Amino acid sequence: MLTACNGDGTDGGDLAVAPRSTDGGGTLSPATLATFTQYTGSTAGRATGQPIRLGFVNTENGPGSFPEYTIAVTDAVRLLNEQLGGVKGRPIELDLCHPDDAGQAEQCAQKFTADPTIAAVLHGAIDADTAPFHRVLSPKLPVLGGLPLQPADAAAPNSYYFSSGQFGALGVVTYAKTYAKADKVSLLTTEGFVASERAVAAIKQGLEASGVKVTVAKYPANSTDLTEPLAASGAANADLFIPVVADAAHCVNIQNALQELRINTQVLTLAGCLSQEVRTKLGDYPRWNYMTFNISAEASASDDTTAWQLRALKEWFPPLGARGVPSTAGVMMLQMTLVAARVLGSLPGDQLNPATVGAAFRKFNGPVFLGVPRLVFGGIPGLPAIGSLSSRVYNYLGNDDWRDTTAGSWLEPPPPTAATPSSSGRPSASASRR
Repeated sequence: MLTACNGDGTDGGDLAVAPRSTDGGGTLSPATLATFTQYTGSTAGRATGQPIRLGFVNTENGPGSFPEYTIAVTDAVRLLNEQLGGVKGRPIELDLCHPDDAGQAEQCAQKFTADPTIAAVLHGAIDADTAPFHRVLSPKLPVLGGLPLQPADAAAPNSYYFSSGQFGALGVVTYAKTYAKADKVSLLTTEGFVASERAVAAIKQGLEASGVKVTVAKYPANSTDLTEPLAASGAANADLFIPVVADAAHCVNIQNALQELRINTQVLTLAGCLSQEVRTKLGDYPRWNYMTFNISAEASASDDTTAWQLRALKEWFPPLGARGVPSTAGVMMLQMTLVAARVLGSLPGDQLNPATVGAAFRKFNGPVFLGVPRLVFGGIPGLPAIGSLSSRVYNYLGNDDWRDTTAGSWLEPPPPTAATPSSSGRPSASASRR
């Protein structure tokens, strides 16, 4: 069930296992339904009870937009309502709002708080200052999200994010020291994007504190030939090269520059480079290491629970992939829907109000479906809304062959320092898009 509002707040990866029809229809297998409902705690079937209304906010337009999140969450909620029994028999009804800037995000918050039927707000991503948005929501409605882009997201009271986005970037320090055994690291990012620059500053400080020599280079966002900035980054002589980008065109240009300069340094980047656009333009994904804050949809799993969850995802996801939704976006929106259903389902039906839902979100300690095994909200200094800074790294070997670089282990970053991203400037989604 969906209702929508416009940007001004007024109403208004390849997975090919037992796919459903491309229009999103089709009943999932009993095994997949059992996997999902075992997580949510509901009984498979159509939800026919009184709807539970939740807001959903997500930027749809502009260079930092995430329309794929709305597509994915819409399909995930449809799955929950039509096949997974909703929340103990009650369907979720989404009230969508798509802000383009901070002012419109604040208007979305005002709209949600003015509606006494809304129990909580689901947060896709907003590529603008979210301080006004959270200032309006925090006293009245809890927020559940997957991708905290802004410092205001990570610091907001009554907000709960089950992955860390740019704020978990310090996991690369652990990877560089423990797995890459790196003494020299090269960083490359786009200039002018505050979020990217904050992440690079945090990584650089963390690496240097660990005794690693770091070189950094930047390039204009409209650059297509990146051979010069790549050479300036020192990637050719580094033990590990880290491009802090997630825009598909930049990922392609970096790979082309690496090949042109014949640089074979090990690469670690964000999972945002795993888009179909990258694969189409290059013929395949670059054979890099990819950091993610979820279990990869493309990799295999050794433990039974994760393996069954991956099978379930791969049966549900293909219609979304056919519509151009990256698997990373599909995973995150599915996670958010299932976590919401699990937490809401833990409460008595007559206690589904913003106060009890917020308290339940705060107490939720995991696991996240295809995500981190444990969450602790309020436990990370300066980042009370983030439940975990854990990450995973996967190595692409080519021809759809993946290796779990960390052998099933979650990377934990060094303790946060003053390099934790600050609240100044306008960030961009490119630093932590997925």
